[in-house]
Amino acid sequence: MRQSHGRLVRAATLLAAGVTALSALTTATAVAAPTTPTGTSPAIIGGSTAQNPGYITRFNGHSGTYTYFCTSTLIAARWVLTARHCVFDSNNRQISDIDLYVGSNQSNGGTHVKASAVYTYGSGDLALLKLNANGGTTFAKLASGTGDARVNDAATVYGWGSTSKDNEGQNQSPVLKKAEVTISSVNSQDYVGGPSIQARTPNGAVAGGDSGGPMLDKGIQVGVASTSNRSTVTDYASVGAARSWIRQISGV
Repeated sequence: MRQSHGRLVRAATLLAAGVTALSALTTATAVAAPTTPTGTSPAIIGGSTAQNPGYITRFNGHSGTYTYFCTSTLIAARWVLTARHCVFDSNNRQISDIDLYVGSNQSNGGTHVKASAVYTYGSGDLALLKLNANGGTTFAKLASGTGDARVNDAATVYGWGSTSKDNEGQNQSPVLKKAEVTISSVNSQDYVGGPSIQARTPNGAVAGGDSGGPMLDKGIQVGVASTSNRSTVTDYASVGAARSWIRQISGV
């Protein structure tokens, strides 16, 4: 069963005409940012500006004349983890032309690499991207199992998504943002019905463009942004639940 609250929606930029569109994905919102992001203060609808720990990665997926923007993490020199719904366009076609920008807190900065292969998880909203070159030397530390996230734990979420619930495609942040959240459930469901970690967001809400971004619990990535109601509740696909698949595909 999918969550009843609104999914994160990718914001797509129609490059040819300069018109921004949103592609809806029921309970998950991945947002593709405009080529030149505009908006209010750089924050996850609240939250604060963040320094990049070195592995948070901007995802720009190109399909036809559209570019879809998400957030992701470098987990090894040539591997990136993101949300599964980020690698499909609004016509449900898998995106093969993906640019990734690693390690900067600017949406268009950092080391530029491309995805050479895409692997999707069959039991949750997760995807792995193999890179055509080394993306960096600082990697996200992944959860070893589902026990790394616990109810009432404080966690931090990151992303370049919208700073407003309205006109998300026109309000993408040009800088990396973070918000402090509190884990409220470890038995929730992500956009595709897979296991997820649900959190309450007292000082910042996850929105379009934050899809695929990390949830860190004590410095360990326990989740990948999948769904949000743009206000108080967000669901992150469980990294711990998918740990054996991640290891099988990437060796990490």
